[in-house]
Amino acid sequence: MDKEKMENELKRCLGCKISFCQKGCPLGVSPHDFIKLALEGNYVEAQKVIREKNPLAETCGLVCPDSFCQKTCIRAKKDSAVAIPCLQAMICKKVPSEKLALPSKNNKKIAIIGGGPAGLGACFELLKNGFSVVIFEKENKLGGAVRLIPDYRLPKDVLDKEIDYITKNDRVEVRLNSKVDNFVELEKEFDGVIIAVGEQDCRKLGIEGEEHSVQYKEVLLDVKAHCCQKVLVVGGGEVALDCAVSLKKNGAKEVYMAVRRRRDDMRIMKKDFEFLDANGIIIKDLCSVLKIKKNGESLDLTIIKNEINEEGKARAIIGSDENWSGFDKVVIAMGADCSDLFKNLEMIKCGDMTGNAGTVVEAIASGVNGARLLIDKFKE
Repeated sequence: MDKEKMENELKRCLGCKISFCQKGCPLGVSPHDFIKLALEGNYVEAQKVIREKNPLAETCGLVCPDSFCQKTCIRAKKDSAVAIPCLQAMICKKVPSEKLALPSKNNKKIAIIGGGPAGLGACFELLKNGFSVVIFEKENKLGGAVRLIPDYRLPKDVLDKEIDYITKNDRVEVRLNSKVDNFVELEKEFDGVIIAVGEQDCRKLGIEGEEHSVQYKEVLLDVKAHCCQKVLVVGGGEVALDCAVSLKKNGAKEVYMAVRRRRDDMRIMKKDFEFLDANGIIIKDLCSVLKIKKNGESLDLTIIKNEINEEGKARAIIGSDENWSGFDKVVIAMGADCSDLFKNLEMIKCGDMTGNAGTVVEAIASGVNGARLLIDKFKE
């Protein structure tokens, strides 16, 4: 979006008396207010309004789906919703974030296990309330699953810049390559503990020959290593989309997506369908993989067709088996689950591991809310 398009999009905001768009944001950011400031040319204050509640503001602007602020935008009733996430990203890009303002210390130190969006959201809220924080991250960089988002959607320098905005101060200690196993000792060492480890266990199909497939995390961490002539991506959400498009952009000749439900049921945005079509991704809907068989250097698949029953659920059609052959790779891109090790811990949990934070903004909000629960305990 260039300067002229940005200004025209800002003018499309109706300035509603009731900020439905703010109510639609999991973090409570007010598009009404930051758009009004931007229209006045006050981009500095506009980005302050955004970053007051969202520490990963530009990141969210680039990757947020249309199911939050845009879904509640009244303008959509007239023609189409204002491109709020895009405007947020542009405003934050236009004005570099200032150093995070910190209140007086309260001499309480909190451990956060996991440095993804939920852990960073929790850190942000704790810092705003005078706490010191130690983040334990098992990988060599902070960011968690957000680092799996391809560069064409989220340049990593944007993410790194916003992580620094949260963590580059004397209240935060980051311990990378630090996997936590002894939670009892951690509780003794710190005044409080928040777990935000995300979803570690990739979901599996549980089918014969699944060992011949690869998981989406492997692909998104090193796309070029997995490029081939013909590939099937199993899944119909954003992760599957990222795998399919990334593989195609990096040289894969034929890329298919196997979707259990109907094309219109896929958990992606309307503009994503256009993006898939533009990149030549072939969607095979209403089908499930039953078997993967190694055939020399290629993979042959047994597929069964599905139908949607009266309850709206996908149901296999008996006798509809098909054979698909000649694939070089099958990618399972159906998301992940939280390890049972963490589910049973009696500590504050937030992010993906709660089961209700499937997007970046929801994960941040979950972290913020988890931090508030802990803060409230100190007030009792």
